[in-house]
Amino acid sequence: MYRAREQKDILREMQDSSNTPASKIEGTFEYDMLAANSVEFAKVEVELEEAYKAAFADTSWGEYLTKRAAEFGVVRKEATKAIGKVRVKGSGRIVAGSLFQTEKGVRYQTMRTVDVVQVAVLDIEALLPGNIGNTGKNTVTKIPMSIPGINFVTNEEEIHGGYDAETDAALLERYLRVVRTPATSGNKYHYHNWAMSIAGVGACRVVPLWKGAGTVKILILDADLKTAPTELIEKVRGYIEDVRPIGATVTVMSPAPKPLTITAAVAGRCDEAALISAINDYLKKKSLSLKYLSSAQVGDLLMNQPSVTDYDELLLNGKNRVSVSEDQLLYVQEVRLHELSVSP
Repeated sequence: MYRAREQKDILREMQDSSNTPASKIEGTFEYDMLAANSVEFAKVEVELEEAYKAAFADTSWGEYLTKRAAEFGVVRKEATKAIGKVRVKGSGRIVAGSLFQTEKGVRYQTMRTVDVVQVAVLDIEALLPGNIGNTGKNTVTKIPMSIPGINFVTNEEEIHGGYDAETDAALLERYLRVVRTPATSGNKYHYHNWAMSIAGVGACRVVPLWKGAGTVKILILDADLKTAPTELIEKVRGYIEDVRPIGATVTVMSPAPKPLTITAAVAGRCDEAALISAINDYLKKKSLSLKYLSSAQVGDLLMNQPSVTDYDELLLNGKNRVSVSEDQLLYVQEVRLHELSVSP
């Protein structure tokens, strides 16, 4: 790999190559002249090293990685805007582009003009793209700019579908998979790459011949490695229907959430919220490849928590092991811990 030469080394090489009999010590004319030039040459060296890194996907970044990946048909997924619905009360006209917002100031705009008589449900879209637009139920409650006749707004369902732009790491992973796996003629690699190319898809598993010849099942998760919303599933299905081989029957779905309740007796102090986060992070890493979760796996994560010295009676949904089918996505819903009594 090309390494930039340092300014002091460049200066020394220039001094060694000079054939003039004049003094080259610091403060002389020749030293000052060569030193000034060596500074500029050192800048060029840095640019050459950066250009070398940008030329190869493994060391590239930002727009250079975007262009490198695009040469092989792997296009960086742009950020998407969250969408949802709000329920408003009052009487008046709400024009397209009217604003509503959350308590924290996240804003949404209406998608069309609606005349409201008492109550109406409106489609909205986040002003800014990315995960910032996703929010829970009953959080869009503010009208930042007065709308005559409208005095109430809320969202009765979650607002979702906002995903951040694809990171360099995720783009590189997709790029390497495309160039290193034989995605041809509608094989499983082809279906995987098609699904992963859709903005918002964070993981994918392809099950060939799941209901006999010509059938393909595609399981996807969203960018947060959670159950994908219906809109994302339909987007993936629509795209694959356009590009798949003729005759293939494709089913696109997302695993349904399977809640997990963990109970245990613990010696020491354990932050239940931190434990839930640690276990859910572990489940995300396994995502679509997880077939079961055992008390031993959870116990290892439990013992990694600060101040926990021992545990016993660890059960998952009342059992020592929980099986996970390919159509299920396990997540921790509740942790119930009690003190472990240690006999003298």
